Amino acid sequence: MNDISTIDLWNLIIGSVSTLLSAVAIFLYIILWMREKSDNNYEVFDSTYLEILKTGIEYPNFRNGEFTSDYKSHSNTEEIIRYEIYAFICWNFCETLYDKGDEELMKTWSVVIDTENNLHRSWFNQPENAPKFKDEFRDFIFKKYPMI
Repeated sequence: MNDISTIDLWNLIIGSVSTLLSAVAIFLYIILWMREKSDNNYEVFDSTYLEILKTGIEYPNFRNGEFTSDYKSHSNTEEIIRYEIYAFICWNFCETLYDKGDEELMKTWSVVIDTENNLHRSWFNQPENAPKFKDEFRDFIFKKYPMI
């Protein structure tokens, strides 16, 4: 007499294959979900940055390195306040990119951080702006872009 009947053996094989296929399906679902999530992130970042650039079109001095490097010397208080808000928006966008911790995302968007750093570093370095950002992000910026 056999310890395991043929039917029991088939049930065991089918159960094992089903479990294995379920595990593969879950694994593929996670991969596809992460990929879609990354694609969605890109679209959100792209549209957000477009809005930032549109504001730069409306206020061209905000994208002009000569103005931004010495913005406090200008006499138009309203323009200085507007610029400070704009610089904060730009840096906040950069911090959001950094916070994602996604290497692929950073490959695409690191040029934006470079650009915004070049334009708005003077504002970023102001002591009153330090508490607006996490220490980890500030350390990243100071390490990646040391002052010369």
